[in-house]
Amino acid sequence: MIKSALGVIGALLLGIAPLSATEPDAAIPTVEVLPLSFAQSGVSGPGGERIKAELVDAQFVALGEDHGFADSPMLAKALAADMQRLGMPVYHAAEIGPLSADWLHRHFSGNSTLAGLKIVAAGLRGKGLAMPFTSNVEDATLAAGFFDADGTSRLWGIDQEFMGAPMILLEGLATRTHDKAARSKLMGITEADRIALSKLEFDNAWLAKANTEDFAELSKTFANDPEALKLIEALAVSAKIYQLNNSGSYAASNESRSALMQGYFLENYRKAGRAPKVLLKMGAYHLGRGTTPVGIYDLGSLLPGLAAANGKKSLHIVFIPIAGSVRSIAPSENRVTAVKPYEDEGVGALLTAAGLSVDALPPTGHVVIPMTAIRLRLSGKQKRDLPEMARFIVNGFDYLVTTRDAKPATHFEDWRP
Repeated sequence: MIKSALGVIGALLLGIAPLSATEPDAAIPTVEVLPLSFAQSGVSGPGGERIKAELVDAQFVALGEDHGFADSPMLAKALAADMQRLGMPVYHAAEIGPLSADWLHRHFSGNSTLAGLKIVAAGLRGKGLAMPFTSNVEDATLAAGFFDADGTSRLWGIDQEFMGAPMILLEGLATRTHDKAARSKLMGITEADRIALSKLEFDNAWLAKANTEDFAELSKTFANDPEALKLIEALAVSAKIYQLNNSGSYAASNESRSALMQGYFLENYRKAGRAPKVLLKMGAYHLGRGTTPVGIYDLGSLLPGLAAANGKKSLHIVFIPIAGSVRSIAPSENRVTAVKPYEDEGVGALLTAAGLSVDALPPTGHVVIPMTAIRLRLSGKQKRDLPEMARFIVNGFDYLVTTRDAKPATHFEDWRP
């Protein structure tokens, strides 16, 4: 355990390693707690300097997160700024579907970030569950930074289309046909989804029920429209993944989703040219190395070898707060989200096992904790005794970013520009 709170706070202020109760093995690095600040211009502080040194050789920067916070997309924006300074274009892989990414691009195209945000807000009004995460202002702002003035996009949507995506995507599809019956049917689906998802009735959403015949009928209607067929195929694949999960075939659903994400990622990767630099931000399960808590090898396990083949490395950072506030899905009349108190016990157990006192961390602000020293210090039994997510963090990530005062994401339904 740490000798005293005063010792830890002094270490934090100075950016040096905290003292441990026993003399460390000289071959094992000391566990460090490094203050971190971040802004649109980049990361700073002792933790920021440590991370910036790692960026020089990093082809991939994978930022895993627990969802619903403003902190992680803001950190991602800072990392993108520091990556960009190294002289190569930076791409962003996000946990949204490729068609949803295209939808965002169209709404931002030719507009300032603020104007684009207002247009996106209008497009999502009454459809707050149309896409994950970029329905929050901070994530949409992050995405906007990858839309260039010449109209090109460096945003990669590499996930399935979200359960609520038909609310916005089928609207666009309806405009591509002169068949009044087909158009009416598509708009009926979007309205039915809006009603079902406002009540969190996911089993009644169209993607939870649409079958092979439904997609075949759509494909027949748009047989001569390649862009429409691409959208229909993406929705069909997404429906299959959701329906596997809903039927209790969780492993098959997770494997299928991971394969889809890796396929989309590699497709974009090849199009971008030789060894592109990529910032990834998505749920922590997807971006840690090794077997995830759901028992699969996800995208995070693909990155190290891909980078090594180019003489580079992948840098894996995870943002999991200790406490604060979070934006959660919680529908009520005219709303789909609510801000709630947040407390994570897994990170606390991890820090305690590493000899760090949670209460000794600063009450506000962020810190960076390198995982290598903790990996080397914990015995096999200590690791096995950790909560599953904490064990995954130790083994799968290079750095933990945490705080006792996490800020909730700003959903567009609460945004007042």
